[in-house]
Amino acid sequence: MDAGAEVLSELKINPEENNSLLQAIYERYIDLTDLNGQHTYSLHYKGGSLTRTGLSQRQTQNENSPPPISQNDIQISITTSPRKSVFASVSAVLSGKCLSTCGDCVDLENKCKNLMELDISNNLFSDWNEIRKLLNSLKRLKHLNLTSNKLANFNPSSESSDEETKVAKTIEYFNIEWPINENQILYDNLKTLVLNECFIDLRIIECLVSLLSGLNELHLSRNGYKNVNFSTNLRNQSVKVFYMSNNLLDNWNQVAKLGYGFPNLEQLVLSGNPLKNFEIEPSQDLEYLGEAKNSDLFKNLSILNINKIKIDQWSSIDALKYFPNLKHIRIHEIPLLENIKTEEEKHNLLVGYLDKNISYLNGSIIPAEFKETCERKFMRFFMDQEQKPARYFELEAKHGKLNRLADVNLDVGKTVYMKINYNDKSIFQNVKVKQNVGELKKSLENFVGVPSAKFRIFYIDKEAESTFGHDELKLSKTSLISLKLKNGDEFDICLKQTSPIKPIR
Repeated sequence: MDAGAEVLSELKINPEENNSLLQAIYERYIDLTDLNGQHTYSLHYKGGSLTRTGLSQRQTQNENSPPPISQNDIQISITTSPRKSVFASVSAVLSGKCLSTCGDCVDLENKCKNLMELDISNNLFSDWNEIRKLLNSLKRLKHLNLTSNKLANFNPSSESSDEETKVAKTIEYFNIEWPINENQILYDNLKTLVLNECFIDLRIIECLVSLLSGLNELHLSRNGYKNVNFSTNLRNQSVKVFYMSNNLLDNWNQVAKLGYGFPNLEQLVLSGNPLKNFEIEPSQDLEYLGEAKNSDLFKNLSILNINKIKIDQWSSIDALKYFPNLKHIRIHEIPLLENIKTEEEKHNLLVGYLDKNISYLNGSIIPAEFKETCERKFMRFFMDQEQKPARYFELEAKHGKLNRLADVNLDVGKTVYMKINYNDKSIFQNVKVKQNVGELKKSLENFVGVPSAKFRIFYIDKEAESTFGHDELKLSKTSLISLKLKNGDEFDICLKQTSPIKPIR
């Protein structure tokens, strides 16, 4: 064997056994590289187990033959280009790898010193001890995604017990085994924790967040929560962003408990819950809420996402005016607007109805002149209807009685109100959908300051749940109609990179 050859790892892989996080990191991110920047490893089949052996060795023109194969060994040699070393990585995605343990904590800490974002969703973690080890090993970790793991199955006692007993023992476990280390230091680096589809009792969540002193953002979507059973002792000051989408919350009193337990909330996402109003029932939850009002419980809330809830009355929206700092609202696909034909008309009616303190709707800013125009459109929409919402008479007192127009149909359907970003500046404008990408770029030349051939344009669907990048509009003949643009969507613009001119020799 060449003097530079060195066996760096030998990882046993058995498809019937659960892998560790460390092993998955080795396999996914840490390649074994030779001196020429190439990676050579072998797969061996021996007695029913598969072994991967990585060798770092010089490859010369005379070393083209594979390593020797014994009679009892089936071997495949593979040479690949190296992937990015985990030492330089700040994020890792290891979703759906059947992981259930961390592996060697010392090695994990040494190999992942720079790791700040970790996605281990859709795995088999069921032991909070493993999560504790993970947090203790990854000192710089800020974002942890544990979606669809089996942590609801955690039972600190070896004895079988009913659900209430298991919850009580789990809370006792956290109080005894956590904080993270022997110095009783709380883990304060973690800023975002994602526990979607984990179905963990909220009393355990309460205990957990009290131990993560730096937590700023908490995701608890798709967990089937109908009631919020936090205790009255919960007063978390650090969490400011809370995702509670696609649960079963149908009573605003349950949401009000979130405001009580997390008084510094600035952003609350409730999309997909069957909520019909935003009013606190004073006769319910007196021991928890007392006589508290939305203005007391949500005094810092500035962003509210209520897409796909069950509001069917205009009057239900009135309660939003009592949220003192609420500026941004996202509200799509609600029964109230299902009979309105176009997205533009829905947008205009909502802008006309909402209180003046709301400055953004579905991601789009509401300029003062546009607000007034929409208020008049709202009045004309209800002008000939027998049942008018109270807001109609408020606007009539403000604008006076309006004359009927020959055509009061808001169903224009030719433009979409969008935000367009370039560097540190943005504009808001109605974009014609009956044009192609080339025509759109041509119309933006004055805004960008260069010919359309010198910049790229990306479409951002603000309602898409995935956050893994934007779609570049590469084909100039693509019609904007085919993109199904919506009010509140955005375009991002960046200049094309130019290659430096090489001198002629």
